[in-house]
Order: sequence, then structure tokens, then C-alpha cells
Amino acid sequence: MNETKLTRRQFAAAVRGMLRQRKPIVHPFTVIVDNREQCPWTFGDLPEVRGRRQRVTIDKQYLVTGDYSISGYEDRFAIERKSLEDLYSTLGQNRERFEREFQRMQEMRFAAVVVEASWLEVLDPTLARPAGDWLSDLHPASVAGTITAWSIRYPRIHWWFPGGRRRAELLAWELTAKFWREASSTRQS
Repeated sequence: MNETKLTRRQFAAAVRGMLRQRKPIVHPFTVIVDNREQCPWTFGDLPEVRGRRQRVTIDKQYLVTGDYSISGYEDRFAIERKSLEDLYSTLGQNRERFEREFQRMQEMRFAAVVVEASWLEVLDPTLARPAGDWLSDLHPASVAGTITAWSIRYPRIHWWFPGGRRRAELLAWELTAKFWREASSTRQS
């Protein structure tokens, strides 16, 4: 029987290699979460990359525009989080305030509204909530019309409807991480 024996040095190197693979990826930027955000995403359970967990530092502070940004890029990057109920409320009762925010977002390098619902749920909110639980008097066609009109009026602001809170959080993470990679590579060149 031919057994392979490792020296202590080889064994230690193998253990270090295994530990290094399990060490989390800590991203070199800080996500800013507006301190007024009522139900913030935590980015705490991000998908693994090559078997390694991902971590990012979160800092809560006042943001002039949006609910999420990247430290140092607050005037260039914003994500606005909207639950389905909040979307209807914002486009109804708080429309003027939200449009002023859109005007500020339009000046940014990248801005997005990430809705925690699918487009079908926006068009028919009772798909997400039973009809008796839905409280908005705003007609879905009015909401869809505003989103369409504002997509043309404010072409630099991207609307996303990934379908659900978790999908929205993961999409927001991908947008944030990709913006950081693009912005930091541009800065270095």
C-alpha cells in the first residue's frame, strides 16, 4: 500500500489554502443607507462568490437624494427603494416631492428606482395583496402611465421591477457593486 505523507510544512500550507478560500470577500467601499429609510436592505446575506461569502460595510446617514448610495459617490449614484405600497403612495399623495427627487437623480451618473414587486403586480396590486388589504385609491393605469412618462422625461433614471423584496435587494447589490467597479476603474485610468 502506497500512502502519501505530507510534511508538516505541506500540511500547514494546505490548511492555510483552505482557510484562505473560506475567508469572506470584504468589499472596499461603504454602502450609505439613508437614516430615514423605514425598512432598509441589509445586504447581509449576499450570494457566495467562488465559495466565499461577501461582506460590505453599511453606514446610516442622511442622503439628500435616494435611499442608498456609495460613500464618496453620493452626488453620482443613487438607488431609491420602493415597496409596492410606497410606490402607489409616492406617485399619489407625494408626487411633487418625488418628482423633485427625480430631477436631482437625473443629474447623477447612475440612478435607479428598484421596486419590491413585479411589473404585473404594479399593474394589478391584488396579485401581491388580497383585494381587501389593498388600500390605495390610485388606479394602476395612472401609476403605469406615470412610470412610462417619467422614463421618457428622466431617461437617466432606470426603473426595475424584480419581483419581491429579496430579489430587489440582490438587484440593488449588483447595481451598487457594478457601479463601484466601473467608477473605480475609471478613476484609476
